Formats: sequence, C-alpha cells, structure tokens
Amino acid sequence: MSALLRLTLFTKANCGLCTTAKDALTRVQAKVPFHLDQIDIYAPGQEAAQKYMFDVPVVELNGRVAMMHRIDEPKLIDILLNEMAQSK
Repeated sequence: MSALLRLTLFTKANCGLCTTAKDALTRVQAKVPFHLDQIDIYAPGQEAAQKYMFDVPVVELNGRVAMMHRIDEPKLIDILLNEMAQSK
C-alpha cells in the first residue's frame, strides 16, 4: 500500500475563494484520498505571505504549485492520479 499524497493549501482569514477551494478539495479527497495540510499565510512565523499574498488560495503538491485561485476539480484529480502512477 502506498503512502497518501500530501497537498498543502495556503489560505488566509476572510477569504471566500479559500473557503470554496477547501470545499473543492474535500470533494476531490473523497474520490482520490490525500493528506491535506492547511497553512494560513499570515500565521506567526510563516514565510508564505511574501510568496502568496496576492494569490491565495494556492495548492501545492510536493512543493510545487498544482492549483492557484480556483480549484479545477477534474484537473486536480488527473494531477493526483498521474502523481500516484509515477510514484509506483
């Protein structure tokens, strides 16, 4: 059995697109299981604010941007399945 993929959602407070992205990720997660880390870019000690302050929500897979602003669910599923196939 292979380990779950790990996605990171970079978000911030009072962000409607971030809420929509989280909901989309939950739907995708029901189809293709993965571990999701959520990071508030303005949390103390976070360096992501400089990187993503104008781009949240951002989803990274293995440290690479997979999606930004809006989550294209079918495309993300394809990305995840492709990543799983490559890691076998």
